[in-house]
Amino acid sequence: MRFLVTRPQPECRQTADFLRAAGHVADELPLLVMHAQMPERFDLSDVSAVAFTSRRAVALTTEHQQFSDLKQLPVFAVGSATAKVCEEAGFQSIKFAEDGVASLGQLILDSQEGLAPGCVLYPAAQERAGDLEGILEVGNVQCRPVITYRMDRLGVLPDEIARALDAKAIDGALIFSKRTADTLVSLIKKTGLEHIFSDLSVYAISRQAAEPLSMYMKVRVADMPCQSALLDLVLADC
Repeated sequence: MRFLVTRPQPECRQTADFLRAAGHVADELPLLVMHAQMPERFDLSDVSAVAFTSRRAVALTTEHQQFSDLKQLPVFAVGSATAKVCEEAGFQSIKFAEDGVASLGQLILDSQEGLAPGCVLYPAAQERAGDLEGILEVGNVQCRPVITYRMDRLGVLPDEIARALDAKAIDGALIFSKRTADTLVSLIKKTGLEHIFSDLSVYAISRQAAEPLSMYMKVRVADMPCQSALLDLVLADC
């Protein structure tokens, strides 16, 4: 079978390679492209912990001149994969929540007794899902978000992908975020390929990610919001 993988690089290639190793054809179509926007310095005054909601933010932070100071702080992360990247980077005290930003916020609030007084530094994307700042504010914990990168939308579908979609040569598309789904819908309409909506199978990592596509086609949602559950869903159809 032939699948369209729409997540950003380098994760796009990693997922595509997994599908190829399973005997399928995988087209890499990263619909969001990263541009780093790291500050020259982080304000670490009164910072008692660091929060990460993406592996990309962790990777960028490890290259920062203040990383030696940051890695001494306790870390809270979304997902075991992000937590693993934190561990590999050299962070010593790591806790993670599996079910998104809301569960991360609750984890931080539940852990306050074990932390020094202060705020939570939050290196993050310019556009992000969830409201960690708001969740922590309700619990009287200050959050200091810092934009470290932005994800720009792809402007045009590559001709090869457009032709494959038009010919109904692609069996399914893997969707990893709501913004990616929005971008795919926009590009399909922009290219005049609305007629493929009823035939293209879509596999989404979460209900939130599926939402923009659900009004146009049938979308199957993974049991858990993680790549392994999404790939299990995809391969079960093969």
